[in-house]
Amino acid sequence: MHTIPEHAEGLPAASGDAAGPGDPLRVTGIVLSSLPSDTLTPEGPQRYTVTASLSRRPDPLEIESIHDEATQRHLEEAGFGQAGLRLADRRLLITGTNLQELRNGLARVVGTIVRTATLAALAQKELARQARADLDEAERERILRVAEAAAAIDFGP
Repeated sequence: MHTIPEHAEGLPAASGDAAGPGDPLRVTGIVLSSLPSDTLTPEGPQRYTVTASLSRRPDPLEIESIHDEATQRHLEEAGFGQAGLRLADRRLLITGTNLQELRNGLARVVGTIVRTATLAALAQKELARQARADLDEAERERILRVAEAAAAIDFGP
């Protein structure tokens, strides 16, 4: 598979295989073999689906966020309302677009959407982790109160 690597903020793209579940989800490049064979020819389509590779498999919260209707609104507000985003395993399908639009700003918008989805998912996971920790602490405190109450009972004559 040939991809065009992403060079965000001057840093070369990391290998997709090296990313772990805790790493931010990133778009790492375009899958060249997925482009129409007549791309950039006079006979070629004006709009098509561009498949991009991701740094790792997105988690369910990221999938939900990227597939949310707010994503389409974000694309529309950025001037790319004809485009759409769908996830397929470790691929991001950018529909209704072309390489020119991606180069002219859509890629940055897509990168922002993916980054926002990752940050939102991390925030939700942290809130859930904190809620579990709070419940665990409350349960420990309850068990201590039960033990103290049981220890205070005297069965002596």
